[in-house]
Amino acid sequence: MINDEERRLAEVSKYLELDFNRSSEFQDIVELAAKLCDKPLAMITFLGEEFNWLKVKYGTDVEVMPRETSFCQYAIAQDNLLIVGDASKDLRFIDNSLVHENPKLRFYAGAPLILKNGLKLGTLCLFDLKSNDLTEMQQNVLSMLSRQVTFLMELEMGKKLLQQQIDVAEARNESLIKIAQLQSHQIRQPLTTIMGLVDLVTYDKELIDDEWLSMFKNATNNFNQTIVSIVAESVANKDLRVIRFNKMVQEIDDYAFLLLDETGNVENWNKGAEKIKGYSSQEVLGRNFRIFYTDEQINAGSPEKLISEAGKTGVARDEGWRVRKDGKRFWGSIVITAIYSQEGKVIGFTKVTRDLTDIEDAKDAQKVSVDMFNLMMQQTDKSKRVGGWELNLKNNELSWTSVTKEIHGVDEEYIPQLSTAINFYKEGKSRVIITKAIEIAVSNGTPWELELELVTAGNEQKWVHTLGKSNYKDGVCTKVYGTFRDITTETTERMGSSLPA
Repeated sequence: MINDEERRLAEVSKYLELDFNRSSEFQDIVELAAKLCDKPLAMITFLGEEFNWLKVKYGTDVEVMPRETSFCQYAIAQDNLLIVGDASKDLRFIDNSLVHENPKLRFYAGAPLILKNGLKLGTLCLFDLKSNDLTEMQQNVLSMLSRQVTFLMELEMGKKLLQQQIDVAEARNESLIKIAQLQSHQIRQPLTTIMGLVDLVTYDKELIDDEWLSMFKNATNNFNQTIVSIVAESVANKDLRVIRFNKMVQEIDDYAFLLLDETGNVENWNKGAEKIKGYSSQEVLGRNFRIFYTDEQINAGSPEKLISEAGKTGVARDEGWRVRKDGKRFWGSIVITAIYSQEGKVIGFTKVTRDLTDIEDAKDAQKVSVDMFNLMMQQTDKSKRVGGWELNLKNNELSWTSVTKEIHGVDEEYIPQLSTAINFYKEGKSRVIITKAIEIAVSNGTPWELELELVTAGNEQKWVHTLGKSNYKDGVCTKVYGTFRDITTETTERMGSSLPA
């Protein structure tokens, strides 16, 4: 009986045959993992029976390492992320040459690459030459990216198996063409003889009357046209496209695959499209693919520009906001490829959409976190009481740091709301100014830096310095965030010194 390790090694052997250089997405994910987690080394590894294969790498040129020195052998033994803060103090690596000799690795974080069948091929992992750690957000990012790697690998494997099936289908189709041509010739030959006899008999009307002759001739002509039609239908390109699409539907459900006609109307799609876009097949077939675009993109003619570009160059790529059936937006990566007839005419398009929302959210969260840290550090010289805040416009959730809550005079358990947060600003000029600043930041991404009056929960009046910025891209604001500082003392002193003596 085959055990799990034998099955796992068989899967590793199969996936090692994939061409990871054919798509840049694997390299993009590895580099993204290194940069978001701030680590110098990142890689996708496959753990074989004797070797640990480094298939995609960032920060190193090493292709393969012995299995016995691999950190990944421990990572695939569990379902979740493995983090080794300092390998020199870990008993599992007491005799490991990679730790105690060059390059003297210290930090490791590995997320197992788990296939749908539950088998673990290897890891998406990070290394550092110094002891280190990952924040909770970075841990979530690495785990999420490892799932993206697995999705991509299974997609590539599905495409490879699909191509093999297509090759078999095309070979079978070629055989059918030859058979059909042979049968057509064999059938046409007696028909030609019959039609020739009819022409001869036409001259001797005493043997056969005109009505019978006409009926016989029409029947043979119709029979000939039927044969021609059958042969033509058996070799139609459309049949082969149907085979390809049906195979694709069976293999893939993590990407949206659409088959469009030459004007962009949806002819067919897969389960992944239903999952990502939210429509059923009955709701979308026959409709133009522009329904997946925002009103702004439709008004700008973006869908038409994309299929026009694909028709002229063969392929069009785009990345940006798309719209689900329920009206919610998601960040998609799109590839539209033209389908040509034998005469070189565009007869349709394939459209592949990948939902990158989770990755973009992680990148945005990292960007906001770094930006917030820098903003707070810039103001720390002026005051130690600097707080932060963030408004997530996807769910309208507002969050305050402890210092921001302290300045407002509320306790740690207080959950801020956007409507009530505005009301902390003193009624009148200050409240009007901050309301307008938020509106402008959301509508066009304009930042603000203001000094306004605040009334705390304890009815204490304060002056605060508020700074706001937007995470704004492709015409949509996803977050507004900034810092909050109590400047009551310095404002009072400044105002007092400005009074006449």
